[in-house]
Amino acid sequence: MAKVIILCGKIASGKTFYAEQLRKKTNAIILSVDDLMLQLSDECLGGRHDDIALRCERYFYQLAEQIISSGMYVIIDFGYWTKKERDIAKDYFRRAGIPMELHYIKVPEDIRLKQLENRNKLLLKKRSEESSRSYIINQELRIRLDAKFEEPLPSEYDKMIHNFVSD
Repeated sequence: MAKVIILCGKIASGKTFYAEQLRKKTNAIILSVDDLMLQLSDECLGGRHDDIALRCERYFYQLAEQIISSGMYVIIDFGYWTKKERDIAKDYFRRAGIPMELHYIKVPEDIRLKQLENRNKLLLKKRSEESSRSYIINQELRIRLDAKFEEPLPSEYDKMIHNFVSD
């Protein structure tokens, strides 16, 4: 039976890489809030970022219902950094009668920081080679985003991915 899988983890923990690996194993569609926001705006949204991200996320919930009804899995690559975000997602899909799993991706901090460094280098290279849109995460932004993350309790997630390393 098709289900929704939401991915939880800090920035650069490997969520997007994991989503792609999971997609290859299942009949799935990946819905990425970052990808949608990058298509909608050419610049940083600043104080409007959280509001627009929330609207994108809610749109994806409705879209996920349609996709699930066609028998395909849905992977939502968003991060679900707070307990409130996770609770809202669980409640939405529970009320819709849609099976859902939360996969928590957790990697050691040194590996995550190295992945972030590699990610930023790759994105900077892509930017110089083409008109690629991407979020570069500098140290100040990483610290600010990390402060928003609320580590889920074991009762909140269905699967924990330990020491997952993206390429």
